[in-house]
Amino acid sequence: MISPKQTRRILLAAWLVALLLPQLLPAQQPQAIDKETFNQIQDKLICQCGCNYLLRHCPHLQCPSAPVMRAAIRDKLSAGMTEPEVIKAMVADFGPAALAAPPTEGFNLTAWVMPFVVLFLGLWFAVYTLRRWIRRAPQPAAEPEASDRYRRLAEQEMKHLEE
Repeated sequence: MISPKQTRRILLAAWLVALLLPQLLPAQQPQAIDKETFNQIQDKLICQCGCNYLLRHCPHLQCPSAPVMRAAIRDKLSAGMTEPEVIKAMVADFGPAALAAPPTEGFNLTAWVMPFVVLFLGLWFAVYTLRRWIRRAPQPAAEPEASDRYRRLAEQEMKHLEE
């Protein structure tokens, strides 16, 4: 059986260990994040508050999503994740709408290709239409005999009205 004296000694030892243990163990401070990497990641993401600005440049003072997204980036960088891993994790958390530019793969490739295709087709249509307008043969002018005939008819009517 443990005597009251031994119980006090055990409690004192436990208390000293509890006080000194944090001093003896190396403090685990969060890994310092690289400001440049942090900014590069912010420039690849869109703020989700609806402003459609890059996360780094969100102008809202009380934006509900920018601080949350920035804290998530800091946490992921502090955990030792690389830039592509952080971006992939942010897309997993906030969806593909968080990306500033669509990925160049799969169906999203159309977002990169279609503007150039539409521009090319528009230019082709404009050139085609202009060439058709230029090649169009001019309409033959009215025959002088027909205009003379109408003039004579008008003169006859005028004479008839004067009578």
